[in-house]
Amino acid sequence: MDTQVLIIGGGATGTAVARDLALRGVACVLVERDDLNAGASGRNHGLLHSGARYVARDAEAAAECRVEGELLKRLAPQCIEDTGGLFVAVAGDDERYIADFPGLCATSGIGVRPVPLNEAREMEPSLSPRAIAAYLVPDASIDPFGLSLQMMVQAERYGARLVRRTGVVGFERDGGRIAAVRLRQSRTGEERTLGADVVVNAAGAWARGVAQLAGVDVPMLYSKGTLVVTHTRLAHRVLNRLRPPGDADIIMPGGTVSIAGTTSLTIDDLEDVRPTVPEVDLIVEGAAALLPALQQARCIRAYAGVRPLVAAGPAVDGRGVSRGFALLDHGREGVANLVTITGGKLTTCRLMAERTADLVCARLGLSAPCRTR
Repeated sequence: MDTQVLIIGGGATGTAVARDLALRGVACVLVERDDLNAGASGRNHGLLHSGARYVARDAEAAAECRVEGELLKRLAPQCIEDTGGLFVAVAGDDERYIADFPGLCATSGIGVRPVPLNEAREMEPSLSPRAIAAYLVPDASIDPFGLSLQMMVQAERYGARLVRRTGVVGFERDGGRIAAVRLRQSRTGEERTLGADVVVNAAGAWARGVAQLAGVDVPMLYSKGTLVVTHTRLAHRVLNRLRPPGDADIIMPGGTVSIAGTTSLTIDDLEDVRPTVPEVDLIVEGAAALLPALQQARCIRAYAGVRPLVAAGPAVDGRGVSRGFALLDHGREGVANLVTITGGKLTTCRLMAERTADLVCARLGLSAPCRTR
């Protein structure tokens, strides 16, 4: 099997890259060692970001989320519940941050409206009686599984191929290029090689391990986030605590349930990611400050995922690392046809794919324009 482009990783980023390339007429194969969205793309809270969550610490990422969120609402409305979101401060929260919030949103171009507390309680009757300020922003809920599946379906209609339960176990080099990729079928152990003109590493938290197989390194920090699912939906809108991002400060609508979280714990072992009882207790107690009904709700499930954060320096906490994405051209490190795309958000997967496909087409000598915007 040979192709122009091999994409490694079947999450939102990998499937978006496959869709973008296929729409440009570029032949591609996507390989995934497990199944679509088996990593972080299937273990998040399903927030389609307005960008407001990042306005204080990462204005560039906030602006990207705003633009891409608006695009996705037009491109994939069938995957989105456009609920809107409330940022709510409770007694004791930093009043300076509350006062600065509208201006920070305006700097990133994010629409924000102050909401009187009586109106906020009409919108969300279960809101904490200790609420002291509320702002309405264009957050929404997105189905990450529906998004990735439909992107892959369209990619396949335009000629892309999907190979599931098949992992990359090595690269065969020819000088400064990857000549072939060694693949192993997870269930049977059968191995085969695939030739590709360009290889795109979109393996999320596992991108560093894939890059190391080619003899290059991608400095990454792994931040585990735990989430809790309630038996019923506790609020109609996305609810965010009006403070700098921290633990247990968001409650998401997820169809008929609510999803509360999250946490940020730096880890080293990607193969042992699971929620713990203390994390669940922390989420329930912390998020109940925003929505007291959470304390009486029945929690039916907890799950955890890993944020693949690109560490530009010696970070000690995943909260301090940019939520922007990194597109790395490994030609500078002696591998001319290997590209890594990692970091970012579910909300920015289309933009990540566009930038990646632009670079891939340049490597292939093609001038095919992006068709996803």
